[in-house]
Amino acid sequence: MDIHITRLRLRGYHGVMPQERIVGADFLITLQATVEVDEQSIEQDALLGTVSYADIVEVIKQEMDTPSNLLENLAMRIGRHLLRDFSRIKYLTLQVEKENPPIGVIAEGIGVSITLSR
Repeated sequence: MDIHITRLRLRGYHGVMPQERIVGADFLITLQATVEVDEQSIEQDALLGTVSYADIVEVIKQEMDTPSNLLENLAMRIGRHLLRDFSRIKYLTLQVEKENPPIGVIAEGIGVSITLSR
């Protein structure tokens, strides 16, 4: 089974340029995680048999609070933290996108994607 979190919007202070650490930016996080589920628990409507997307969001929020120069570093930290904390997650693809990046041209967003597995 896959869990999807699409375009979670969070404020962060990530980037190489000094003003990015002061002003901050909005980031969009998209996650697809393949989760090993306990079918009996799912049939009984019990959260114990899967992974709570609310708990996943809390991990993402924690990692967003620690500034990174590189989006690649941020994505890797989030992905590794999720695999470490949730043994039911077997595979994940994570996209981190910075809205309106300060790069001297108009772009809706710039981002990175990472895929990790056990």
